[in-house]
Amino acid sequence: MQHRHHRFPKMNRCAIAVALGLGLAASMPAMAQSNATTTIYGTVPAGNDVRVILVNGATGVTRTIQPDANGRYSANSLPPGHYQVRVMRGDQVVNTSEVDALLGSGVEASYGGGKGSAAGDKDLGSVVVTSSAHRIDTTTTNNGVTLTARELKTLPIANDVNSVIQLTPGVTRNTNGQYGSTPQIGGSGASENAYYVNGFPVTNILTQVGAAELPFGAIDNMQVLTGGYGAEFGRSTGGVVNITTKSGGNTWHVGGKYSLVPGGLRGNPANTVYPDTGANPATDGTLQYWNKGNTSTSKVYGLYIGGPIIRNKLFAFLAAEQTRTDSESIAATSTATASQLRNGWNVSNTKVEHYLLKLDYNLTDNHHFEFTKMYDRTTLQSQNFGYDYATHSSNGVPGGGGNTYINNCPNNNYCVPGANLTIAKYTGYLTDRLTITALYGDSRTTHARTPWNYDPALAQTSSSVTSRVPGLTYNDPQPITGLLVANGSGDRQKGGRFDMEYQWGKHDLRAGIDRMLINSTVGNELAGGSSWVYLYSANPGYKPFGATETLAQGGGYGPQGYYVSQNFQSKIAHPSSVQSAQYIQDRWQVTPRLLLDLGLRREQFTNNDSFGRELISQRNMIAPRLALSWDMMGDGTTKLYANVGRYNLPVPSSLSSNIATGLLSTSKYYTYTGVDPVTGAPTGLNAISGTVSVNNAYGQTPDPRSLVAINLKPFSQDEFTVGVEHAMSKAYNVGASLLYRRLNDTLDDTCDQRPIDAWAERHGVDESNYAGFNCAIMNPGRDNSMLVDFGDGAGFRRVDITAQEWGTPRPNRSYKALNLFAEHPFSNHWYGKLTYTLSYSKGNQEGQTDSVGGGDVGLTVSDDHKELMYNSYGYLANDHRHAIKAYGFVQVHPDITVGANLEVVSGAPRSCMGNYPYEDFGYGSSYFYCDGVAAPRGTGGRLPWTERLDLNFIYTPHFLKGLSLKADVFNVFNTQTTTRMSDSHEKADGTISATYGQITGRQAPRYVRLTAEYTF
Repeated sequence: MQHRHHRFPKMNRCAIAVALGLGLAASMPAMAQSNATTTIYGTVPAGNDVRVILVNGATGVTRTIQPDANGRYSANSLPPGHYQVRVMRGDQVVNTSEVDALLGSGVEASYGGGKGSAAGDKDLGSVVVTSSAHRIDTTTTNNGVTLTARELKTLPIANDVNSVIQLTPGVTRNTNGQYGSTPQIGGSGASENAYYVNGFPVTNILTQVGAAELPFGAIDNMQVLTGGYGAEFGRSTGGVVNITTKSGGNTWHVGGKYSLVPGGLRGNPANTVYPDTGANPATDGTLQYWNKGNTSTSKVYGLYIGGPIIRNKLFAFLAAEQTRTDSESIAATSTATASQLRNGWNVSNTKVEHYLLKLDYNLTDNHHFEFTKMYDRTTLQSQNFGYDYATHSSNGVPGGGGNTYINNCPNNNYCVPGANLTIAKYTGYLTDRLTITALYGDSRTTHARTPWNYDPALAQTSSSVTSRVPGLTYNDPQPITGLLVANGSGDRQKGGRFDMEYQWGKHDLRAGIDRMLINSTVGNELAGGSSWVYLYSANPGYKPFGATETLAQGGGYGPQGYYVSQNFQSKIAHPSSVQSAQYIQDRWQVTPRLLLDLGLRREQFTNNDSFGRELISQRNMIAPRLALSWDMMGDGTTKLYANVGRYNLPVPSSLSSNIATGLLSTSKYYTYTGVDPVTGAPTGLNAISGTVSVNNAYGQTPDPRSLVAINLKPFSQDEFTVGVEHAMSKAYNVGASLLYRRLNDTLDDTCDQRPIDAWAERHGVDESNYAGFNCAIMNPGRDNSMLVDFGDGAGFRRVDITAQEWGTPRPNRSYKALNLFAEHPFSNHWYGKLTYTLSYSKGNQEGQTDSVGGGDVGLTVSDDHKELMYNSYGYLANDHRHAIKAYGFVQVHPDITVGANLEVVSGAPRSCMGNYPYEDFGYGSSYFYCDGVAAPRGTGGRLPWTERLDLNFIYTPHFLKGLSLKADVFNVFNTQTTTRMSDSHEKADGTISATYGQITGRQAPRYVRLTAEYTF
């Protein structure tokens, strides 16, 4: 095959790979692709002395395949990469070619014809192209895209995984800022995606929101599956993000990069102004935050080394990236008090460290070992200073104590994942037909907050003018107040999987098992361990809550009304969970043009409380997956595909840490005779009470049987896709697909005691000693049975309550999407892809996470009681009706490449949330009522369309090979369109909130990234 444009030698390898995307042979073998490998297949003339030899271009590793009687061959479970394909007759090489095999897909290399072909053996010495070159992969039935290291390096995108995911059709940005920048895929929530690196899950261990990151320059292939994935994938009802890393080869390569995002080239962020509500004249239309002074500068340092330790045997690849960001931003409103303004300006320094080591060892050509070490850590140092709104500047005077955060975990909604990950993997090609893989991994993450100048042994003290005894000095040497992340907080996940693949005639059978063990320490505790709060009462005869003596009886300053409480507060959990699955999959080549993919997955999820007691147990969850791929024309230029399947989602450990952990919140009251001038603690103490708790919160862990409904159904979703792809020519591919997703069941907490009281009344149960119903996990909209101890001596009773009695509706979430695309694969010096998505996301539930009340993952406000679900059906917050995405690059000169990335998306729906007009349940503006009138979800108008254009310019001078100079401009037109607004319409008293309609999210201002990279 001839190649044109030899004046661009750097493009030849990629051009060869594209040109050699050969047509589908007359008899294509069935194949399976695992979550970290690729496949090369094809047809050659049959013969007992004919062999196909695949040589990895980087490592020299060779795999030999004996074609079957019809000349078909398939090499599965190969590492993605560039391969030379040789056809041998005896010891003679009769043909060679090269292909690029991508992650999770198949590439064909066919030569001559099979048994009985017209060409016969005499054609063995020449390549017979059975169709025009194309890029339609008829062996896959899933939906998604795969991007290579070249595309990631060339396109103008931010260097993080979430930004790459946004290129994919059907992906929207998260609707709730408290869950970070985690994407929502195919109408699903932020916690419903699964992430893998080299086959091991790196999804956030605690919350399932987001994932650990690796050095961006270490990514070799990145696959984003938006649906239709096979039975080997699970624990996701959104998307699957599948990454393989680079490996060393037989040639040493050393490179480094430096990127700068200068604050001086950033666009000024727009100020935040109070909305014009018409009901709050003191704030309407006035300045809230002066954002225009906010600034940020980032620097990225990268180093990459790869090569042979033992040629053809042992290879190493090392990547290290460090990002340092210095930021300054406003931290107080224009109406802040003088005390608040002392902390009105925030200065922070963030260091993000990403390291990766990959070792590959080939014991023989048929036995391959991999070792991956990955490290992800974010360290944030933050200090507040005084601020003057009159001059819009900081006075430089430090305010509250600074803090150092490691993998910040301010709450259980979103924790920076982080990782210290080790993966070991073995691949064995036991025969031409039998392949096994075994993988084990261990990932650990720490979360910490360390205040500067913090003494953990020094209790907090608090006093006011009225609570201080005249003449005494009340010192407060502990600068840290409130709660800190519990000491030792962190997460660990360990486990493995085993897969086996066997080719049997027209069937490619694949089966596997996996098991993951998850443990966390999560929670918070008072800084200093406890706090002393000085109090005063004008009545010396007063008895504080639970006191046994009056203030006067306590002596000291008690007769004058002065006393003190010692408070303890903590909530520290040690939740654990086990996630396991088994699957079997048959890729059956029914006819040369029809491939059926039949899969069945069985899953088990168990969540335990801090004592290892079973909290939630979901067993025998069966998830069938059926798919087909039809080569309509028989030449590989047109593919019709369809799939249908069920997908289950596990419960995050963060849910266990919240509902199944006892809160310690106690006080003990004293009178005192003095105050220590150094520590500020009281002296001469006399206890006038025992340890008391207003809420009976003595740290006791609830019995897990009382927290979960019996026989819970899992969070599950059904999905159907049908699509067509067509290669119009060597230069253009087009396609269309329809996706439908429907939520079957969800798990959520309910806190409504009324149905339980009604049951007790019907059954004559005495509730006089009942401690009360807190909250419990159930299936909304279904009959749920609870175990309840009414405190009458009978122990736990089974309480059966119907769906009608609970009053909450069945969960309803549907996503319908039409996806269209046109692609120009890389040739003639340019690459481009254009996609359009028309979608509808509608229902009464957003999933494990929501935009109404936020909250912890799996514990939304929605189903706490039935009134919260009134008028809840409508267009969901992630409903973006239209989305246009286009990206690509063109080599305008042998030394110059320019790229572009365009995104145009219609705005999301808004709701008007208010108080429930008939009763106060304490949930504020969390109801679909506005001014006391029903206001169904999504009927509050729409946010504006967002448009964003990113451009870049890359210069690779021919006179200095290996040097690359790049300038990326993100959000070229500096559009700062609103992406989120406050929908809370009312305050507790029913008046209109001053922040109703407040802008809470905008597009980031324009910024420039300058990068220099050199590899030799």
